[in-house]
Amino acid sequence: MNIRNESKKLDENNSITDRFTVKARLNLNDLLRRRSEEKQVDKKANLLILSSVTGVGLIILLILSL
Repeated sequence: MNIRNESKKLDENNSITDRFTVKARLNLNDLLRRRSEEKQVDKKANLLILSSVTGVGLIILLILSL
């Protein structure tokens, strides 16, 4: 079990180092892929923030109505 976790960590580290390696030419497809990944992360973060704010608002409304 521990070996699998370590191999996953190594794979993640390799992908991180691959991201920051210097390349001779700029790859537009790579940039577009990265941007789409960033958009997905941003959407998830925005959804989390919106649901948190909505939840807090509902709790405050519930408390004030009592």
